[in-house]
Amino acid sequence: MPKPSPISIFAAATTLLMASSNVVPSLAQTDGGLKEWSTDQAIDAKSTMDADAAALQKKAEAEDVCVPIGEGENCW
Repeated sequence: MPKPSPISIFAAATTLLMASSNVVPSLAQTDGGLKEWSTDQAIDAKSTMDADAAALQKKAEAEDVCVPIGEGENCW
């Protein structure tokens, strides 16, 4: 049996590693802000909230609870 080359060992190890790894699904659509903003609008323009943000704001107003936005110092 011939001596295995470093490249063949690397290829085999990489194949085994990739075959046994758990791939985490992308959460790009679920992470991030709750407001939509584009570079075309003015800085002081009102942002459009998505459905989750609107529901959270209504709940916070009804319960008189501070829902932190940004760094946690601002509340709805």
